[in-house]
Amino acid sequence: MKSLIKLSAGVALAIMLSACATSYDTEKSFWTFGKGFETMQIAPDSWQISFVGNTNTDRALTRKYVMLKSAELCQKAGFAYFTFTNEQTNRDSVGQFGAASSSSDILWGSSTIDKETSTVVEVTGLKSKATNSGTRIYETQYILSHLTTDS
Repeated sequence: MKSLIKLSAGVALAIMLSACATSYDTEKSFWTFGKGFETMQIAPDSWQISFVGNTNTDRALTRKYVMLKSAELCQKAGFAYFTFTNEQTNRDSVGQFGAASSSSDILWGSSTIDKETSTVVEVTGLKSKATNSGTRIYETQYILSHLTTDS
């Protein structure tokens, strides 16, 4: 009986720790289990931005976070507009967690499969809005004033 209580407590703890979506202000690190933002400047006017969310972070939320981060970086660098030159969003199964207990010939247990959603973009800042560019151009100030980090 004690083993079953310990198993239940372990499973409950694991569920509580993974119950929230990855927050906007998370920087990717060892301590965040590889979740959060990673930003790298690849040219004077361009950045590669990646965001990895946990099981509770869906595709729409990761894209919104990356859009907002793009606008913040471009505004800080003095760009009124930006465009994505490359964009990729994935939802992948990345691991499995299981716990079990045996009593005589019976095995009791539970397992979950973790999923993570990731979005990677290359963003280029623009001083002015190009006409007939063939790509979508976003206005930095509009994005900053209309998107929030609320999930």
